[in-house]
Amino acid sequence: MSSQLFTEASLKEALARIYTEEAAADLELPAEIEQINTTLALLSLQIRSAMDQHTGDRLYALVNTNADKISTGATPYTATELSMLKHLIELIFTSTDGNYAVDLHTATRAISSLGAATFARRDAQDLIDRMCTDGWLEKTEESGYVVVGQRALIELQSYFNDGFGDYVRFCSLCKEMATCGLVCNQCEEPVHPFCADQILKSVGSLSCPKCHQPMSDAVRFGANENGVSHNLVDTPQAVRDRGMTSELAETI
Repeated sequence: MSSQLFTEASLKEALARIYTEEAAADLELPAEIEQINTTLALLSLQIRSAMDQHTGDRLYALVNTNADKISTGATPYTATELSMLKHLIELIFTSTDGNYAVDLHTATRAISSLGAATFARRDAQDLIDRMCTDGWLEKTEESGYVVVGQRALIELQSYFNDGFGDYVRFCSLCKEMATCGLVCNQCEEPVHPFCADQILKSVGSLSCPKCHQPMSDAVRFGANENGVSHNLVDTPQAVRDRGMTSELAETI
């Protein structure tokens, strides 16, 4: 579904238009969202959030939890474009270096191969730009990589969990999905960059939240990092065999 991302401040501003000024000042956002979601569930909607893995800022989106044929048909992408997005997400999640990133040249070439004969490289670049504008992907300008966007991390949580199994990592501290960060050399638990900074500020040294061993020599993963290969039961072919294009269409 088409939606807008809200920061915590902008979401509070939106809710303040509903409440009196005095009530808005005392607003407890987590409790209020839980209450709102109880009502939204009747409409198959939900306010979900995800933390920015680098800054710790929390972003929110209104998500369709049970898309129907009308919302599926309203997606701004064609069936072919959805297949291209699905292919890019698969490449990002199953990258052999475990960095959840593909370089822009590879991404452009990959979706160009799925288009018609008239679908040029420029068309592929424009489509990637549109997917980045819509929040499904992001381009790291400084390193030239394509990664999963913040909107996708919020709205496609079920899609990622169901479709990519062992390829999905979760931060050992905050328990949210991790597509960048550090991995403990002892127990292989990942930690977001922001969460690692919080540990460092709290105790003065960086240690693993799970096994409590020092993480000073932890390997980093993410765009343009050394990467940590996945310890997998799943395979890229198993991911492809699961399909998921229809579910992606329903979500978007």
